[in-house]
Amino acid sequence: MTPEKITHFYGCQLTTSKSVKQHKLRKLIAWLSDKQASEKEYVSVYIPGGKTLDDAVAALKKELELVADKSEIAHGALQEAFKNLIQRLKLHETVPENGLVMFAGYLPENNPEYKSLEIKEIIPPEPINNYICIIDNHFQLEPLRDLLRDQRIVGILAVDSKNASLGLVRGGSLRVLDCITSGIPGKTGKGGQSQRRYERERDMELTSFFHRVAEHAAKEFLLNNRVTALVIGGPGQTKTDFLKGDYLNYELQNAVLSIVDTQSAGEEALREMQSKSSSILTNMCGPEEKKIMEKLLLELNKQSGLAVCGLDPVLDGLKVGAVEVALVTDTSDLAEYYTLCKKCGNTKIQILNRRDTQAIRVMVSTPCGKCHATEYEVVEKDMVDVLEDAASQTNARVEVIFTDSEEKAKLQDLGGFAAILRYKTSTS
Repeated sequence: MTPEKITHFYGCQLTTSKSVKQHKLRKLIAWLSDKQASEKEYVSVYIPGGKTLDDAVAALKKELELVADKSEIAHGALQEAFKNLIQRLKLHETVPENGLVMFAGYLPENNPEYKSLEIKEIIPPEPINNYICIIDNHFQLEPLRDLLRDQRIVGILAVDSKNASLGLVRGGSLRVLDCITSGIPGKTGKGGQSQRRYERERDMELTSFFHRVAEHAAKEFLLNNRVTALVIGGPGQTKTDFLKGDYLNYELQNAVLSIVDTQSAGEEALREMQSKSSSILTNMCGPEEKKIMEKLLLELNKQSGLAVCGLDPVLDGLKVGAVEVALVTDTSDLAEYYTLCKKCGNTKIQILNRRDTQAIRVMVSTPCGKCHATEYEVVEKDMVDVLEDAASQTNARVEVIFTDSEEKAKLQDLGGFAAILRYKTSTS
């Protein structure tokens, strides 16, 4: 081992969008999940936002004291890990609002026999609720993975003239919220003026019922639960009349994902709707992603010059500050490779495909253009980070499309990179 310390900071909250935060978190989890030690010498610490800095430091000092009493684990490595965690924690003025997650351990570098202490520090994109400190031969990542589980909440509303049922689908599970009855009698065939008067009265009662359903929907889907999308169902024409009548709150009206035919509007209809909408819900893109992709495609179809696709046009637009939103899929294999000549310090940057090992070998074996040496330090940078760095200079935004959806497929067809521009450029 070596006393050299390598510290990394992952400020997920500093990125320009929620999708970028999630992308960075996914990458970090994938990197940490590969690490395995022969002994219990890896430390995972989760500090909730409500904890004071003094309490957090005291908790880690107590953990350090306990380490000395455990003879079966690697004392030296663990003590160094906790000491450095405490030092790092003291650099903060306060525990961030969402909490703080820290990982520490001696990790192998290129040579398996050579290890250095690394500390990974994350301010998570969502709040941490419980204090956790675990020592093991691997990092405890499940609380972080929970932050990436399907956060989409879909409202399901079945309606006909007699009943209305409301439910929520989250993570594949259905929860019934409410069932309402109208009390409206069925249609009759009295005939004449009596029939027309009866129909008018019935229409008024139905209108009143629709308003009541809309009020329940606003309460359950906007106030009590903030839904991502809404599925409307029911038998016959009634559900369509309900939608066309603009009874729903405009936010819910805009969130309607699909309309489903069902046998009834009771509680059983919610399960029928969930089953019939399963493929749509699985591949559902978030509303923000959907709006951005719709705007991008609209600008491309208008040929207004306010949209570009392809990596080079996007990077060029970011450099001159013309980009409003840059879009990228999470499946891109491109990365930026930064090489530093160890002899003269000459640098070189190339964007290559991670899978193109031949091109990468050529890059690191080609003699330096300044001193002809062939020893380099090489840093690989994810393209999302490249876009993020460029975007941060001009207050642009980066969105990562990672849901397997129609929107993602369209972006991939455009080369996986696109941007909506603030103004037309010479290359757009």
